[in-house]
Amino acid sequence: MISLFKTKSKALLGVDIGSSYVKLLGLSQQAGGYKVDAFSVVHLPEGAVIDNNVQDVPVVAEALEKALRLSGARVKSAATSVPTSLVILKTLEFSTAFTEDELEDQIKVEADQFIPYPLDEVSIDFHIQGPSDSNPDLNEVLLVACRQDSVQSREDAVNGAGMICDVIDVDTYAIERACEVLTPIHELEGRTVGLVDIGASSMTLYVLEDGQVVYSREQAFGGNDLTHNLSQVADMSADDVERAKKSGELPDDLVRDYIEPFKQTTAQQISRSLQFYYSSGAHGELEKLLLMGGVAALPGIADTVAQELGISTEVADPFSAMAIDAKINRTKFDIEAASLVLACGLALRGFAG
Repeated sequence: MISLFKTKSKALLGVDIGSSYVKLLGLSQQAGGYKVDAFSVVHLPEGAVIDNNVQDVPVVAEALEKALRLSGARVKSAATSVPTSLVILKTLEFSTAFTEDELEDQIKVEADQFIPYPLDEVSIDFHIQGPSDSNPDLNEVLLVACRQDSVQSREDAVNGAGMICDVIDVDTYAIERACEVLTPIHELEGRTVGLVDIGASSMTLYVLEDGQVVYSREQAFGGNDLTHNLSQVADMSADDVERAKKSGELPDDLVRDYIEPFKQTTAQQISRSLQFYYSSGAHGELEKLLLMGGVAALPGIADTVAQELGISTEVADPFSAMAIDAKINRTKFDIEAASLVLACGLALRGFAG
């Protein structure tokens, strides 16, 4: 079974493998909080990751090796994750009398009934959540299943970069872990919060209540088209465009003709995602939105979304309460911070009790 729920009480590098970039973050624990020890963001060649699946393991491993080198991280143990869209989650109930080995056998029998793949092609893990509310003789058990190739390709890429892949997590749980740090910074306690991850090719809405993800939905929308258009118009590389648009260094005419319309389109896409959420009717009205991912670094995007949607909106910043190592280029880090939230949640896995 995969190592999703196994406790690791040591520092782990958070490794976020996206569709266009790999992000690496190293944290250490200190009195009263955490310290950012290392980070890097490295571009992936087109086609290396498609539809959340690692298609070219050696290419991704090469990018991760470069990221590790650029970060200067001394820690080699790593945690990465599979996207929630590739995972089957189900809560089951089993007798408290089962030993862990017996429970594992029972879970495999149950899993065969609702997993639409042969079990020898699936990685399965489980976590005992505690006694059932309806029957104290039963334990609620969270079952997580994912196709082995989705897990193995990520593990191989991380190991191939010279790291040791200790944990394969799920995006949802890394987001919840990051939310623990975000809560005091953004005053989220007791609120229903939307966390919108806007990357290069996809956007995911996570809705959290009491720090737990109660709803998530991914849709095809991201910053790739904007980067491509700007690259052609400005005759710049994709990396140069990314840096310029996040740091606010693009010429005024490009900001007016490309950045501002894209920010409006982003607000519309978030509104569309919220409509799907509200139509589900399962949970309460959002009281705040947090934006994360590469697109969230666009100057002024939170104000645009807040104005269009009428919801208090901020860019997620789990690092404002953390110390930053003196070796880190603070200007570069601040530009990339919004894209490092998932990597932060993965790195925090190393300090989970």
